[in-house]
Amino acid sequence: MPAEEFALIVFGVLLGLGLAQLLSLLLDNRHVALQYELDKSITEPGELVTLSYRVQNNGIWPLFFISLSLDFEEGLELRESEAWKQEYSIQEKFLTTVRTTVRFRLSLMPRRAVRGRIRLSAQRRGLYVLGNGALETGDFLGFSGRVRPFSFSRKLVCTASRLQDDPALQAACGFLGELSTRRFILEDPSLVLGFRDYTGAEPMKRISWLQTARTGRLTVKNHDFTVDADVAVLVDEEDCAEEQIEHCLSMLRTVCDLLEAARIPYAVISNGDLSVMRKGAGSKHSLELQRRIGLSRFTRYRRFETIAEQCAAGELIPRGWIVIAPRADTSVQAAVARLRAAANGQLCLLSGEEARPHA
Repeated sequence: MPAEEFALIVFGVLLGLGLAQLLSLLLDNRHVALQYELDKSITEPGELVTLSYRVQNNGIWPLFFISLSLDFEEGLELRESEAWKQEYSIQEKFLTTVRTTVRFRLSLMPRRAVRGRIRLSAQRRGLYVLGNGALETGDFLGFSGRVRPFSFSRKLVCTASRLQDDPALQAACGFLGELSTRRFILEDPSLVLGFRDYTGAEPMKRISWLQTARTGRLTVKNHDFTVDADVAVLVDEEDCAEEQIEHCLSMLRTVCDLLEAARIPYAVISNGDLSVMRKGAGSKHSLELQRRIGLSRFTRYRRFETIAEQCAAGELIPRGWIVIAPRADTSVQAAVARLRAAANGQLCLLSGEEARPHA
């Protein structure tokens, strides 16, 4: 090859590299799109949560160096293998807190995307904010880079854990069992399940004359039993030790789960930041309660005696009361006695010190 042609080729290659380097220096990394999604917004301690991420190069130029960093605050535990943690995660201590950073390095061709996921879990109740980190892209030759911080603010609420073997749980199960059986005492004439033949023992008002005309024989309505079992859960958010706070919130979570399983509508009334939830049931009602439990700081706004008296003087009295309090002291006992005297149904008191039903 003649020397002139070789020199021309070398000059062309160097010119191309120089133009590519200049173009990569002029362009920023705003054309790199980031997306983060959580598979759930409410969790419980130790439950597996998946954070999915997506990185896409929307530009017309390939990116040979991309560094993606994501920060996790204290209380979040990575649920990946130890080899994965050693390769991608770094722990840094700031004063009294420990922050974990996950860092990936990748390259992207134009109009291409990379997807991945990170599995984690919350260790304790509270609010966690995910989606804070930084994106770094390098120039064409790898001499310099640009860093772009980002914050997507994906919120994860960790509610209280369920109680397993606890005296409060046993007392609540017995109380709810008695309450559930009462719904089968009276029949509700507005709930018709179907029709059956008249045996002569039924009153004449239960005969369905329309159905009798259709079948040609006397037919009576088959009523369902009344669904009048409803519960109000009254929570005393008294200032106490952290262990008692977590125990009370776990009792509230467990009791409401039992009510959901028994399909008993329930309301939640508190004298603090748990606020008031109207009577209801179902997944939406339960998730809202779990969200409030996770965000609660167990802060009291009013005296328990005041809210108990207001409940006793209310017009709508539920079939049953469940009172959850950190301590069953004399003031709580007196307020519960006044509430029980005004209520038509039974009452169950649950606390860290005692858990017993009150007839």
